[in-house]
Amino acid sequence: MAKRLLVFCVLAAFTAFVALAAIAQTAQTKDGAKTTHQFVGAAKCKLCHKAEYDSWLTTSHAKAFDALSAEEKKKPECVKCHITGATEKGEMLEGVQCEACHGAGSEYKSPKIMSKKDWASDPAKYLKMAIDAGLVVPTEAVCKRCHTPEGNPNFKPFDYAKMKSKVHVMSQKAETEKKAPAGK
Repeated sequence: MAKRLLVFCVLAAFTAFVALAAIAQTAQTKDGAKTTHQFVGAAKCKLCHKAEYDSWLTTSHAKAFDALSAEEKKKPECVKCHITGATEKGEMLEGVQCEACHGAGSEYKSPKIMSKKDWASDPAKYLKMAIDAGLVVPTEAVCKRCHTPEGNPNFKPFDYAKMKSKVHVMSQKAETEKKAPAGK
């Protein structure tokens, strides 16, 4: 009976975590109002950022959930950094997908914001629009939300400067067009 109760509690905690992860990120607009952004998943990002997506697939971030043992997959303290969250439809986004670092993309993925032509004409304007719509420009602090020794029995020292280029290798074309998003 005690074993069943423990299994139930673990599953309930995991389900609660996934449900909370499905609840969108909250951001502030420039006027201070709260807005909710939903996760859309890396497959949606891939539509315009194929080189980055293909490169990301080869990284440990893409395989982060699979790296957990069956027992670790039941622990909210492990899962919180090994999944991105869930879409509005409840689809769990396994691994450290684009939005784990760049913020939930439901608003900034819009062609009105991510148009390559528009970005080329005024990169600062469109970057600001994307940030206002929930885009996160990753920093060391973003990485250290998960890359921290607290609660991580498998922690390895984290060197942001060294590791940031290993998240996804930019294609030669993307590197030269850094000011404009891929696609559109």
